[in-house]
Amino acid sequence: MKNKKKELIKYIFVGLSTVLIDFLIYKFLIKFIVIYLAKTISFLSGTFFSYQLNRTWTFKSGKKTLSQFIKYLIIHITSLVLNVFINSLLLNTFSKNYFLSYEVSFLIATLTSATYNFLFIKIFIFNNTRS
Repeated sequence: MKNKKKELIKYIFVGLSTVLIDFLIYKFLIKFIVIYLAKTISFLSGTFFSYQLNRTWTFKSGKKTLSQFIKYLIIHITSLVLNVFINSLLLNTFSKNYFLSYEVSFLIATLTSATYNFLFIKIFIFNNTRS
């Protein structure tokens, strides 16, 4: 049980770092390009960062394989669709005068996709590893 708790703490740390990367890129890009594209680029940047850290540090998966990366990418692409959909839905729901609409939408979309990611990554990719 102690190893599972340590694994979850590492996942949360990697996740928070990933969210910071995602958020900073998102906030920068929304000044120049449409929101949907900005969110896609920022999310994918975080995905590549998190794959390396989760594989080598969180789940100690060892040598990477092409099938492992493809599974990770598929999970994150479906998560991206979920993330962008929720972000867009909430932005359209909030009043344009609500000054934190971008931040709240980002946070809710990110928390939803992070939960989805952890469950699917743990079950389908790193389920046989020991920390």
